[in-house]
Amino acid sequence: MMDLIKYSNLLVSFLLEMVLLVMLGYWGFQQSESILVKIILAIAMPGVTAVLWGIFAAPKSANRLKNPLRTIFKLSLFATGVIIYFTSGYILIGVVFGSIVFMNVVLARIFLQDY
Repeated sequence: MMDLIKYSNLLVSFLLEMVLLVMLGYWGFQQSESILVKIILAIAMPGVTAVLWGIFAAPKSANRLKNPLRTIFKLSLFATGVIIYFTSGYILIGVVFGSIVFMNVVLARIFLQDY
């Protein structure tokens, strides 16, 4: 049973990362009247985030941050997502997203996962 919770938490971690990227793309698309700028931001926001995540947080990265810096890095990206939800008027979704991130980090610490 504990393995099920542990691996489910890893799946939730991955899904949270994907939700963050989609949210950043959506937010970027909403930031301009120009269709060209909309497209650029919709691609650049999640793209830059994915590159930074790959460099500093990916398990096989040569430049992976050590904990607790890695956890702080990840939480700051997720906090950016919560702020984007709030400033876009999606308060409830932001609260739910932030709560799931919080529970995910707590479970990762309990199971000594390499968050």
